[in-house]
Amino acid sequence: MSGFAMPTEHEMAVAHLRDHLGFACRIVAESDEPVVVTRYRKGIVAIVPLWEWRFFKELEADIRAGRRRLVEVEEESAESDEG
Repeated sequence: MSGFAMPTEHEMAVAHLRDHLGFACRIVAESDEPVVVTRYRKGIVAIVPLWEWRFFKELEADIRAGRRRLVEVEEESAESDEG
């Protein structure tokens, strides 16, 4: 087990999201917690804070370019959980 704790998530049905997109965006922006969009009670996508999306895109680019290995990322995560 990596010791990684899942963040709190909010769920919103896609039909509800159509009329309340601004509200969902505000939840994400103010709480830094994702909103999972569901369809037929199954999660299909997540709305995440922009900083988080950029972080993961940068991390993905580093891994693809060979600047980082996935093992390093897992080790850093475990170290930050311990400290």
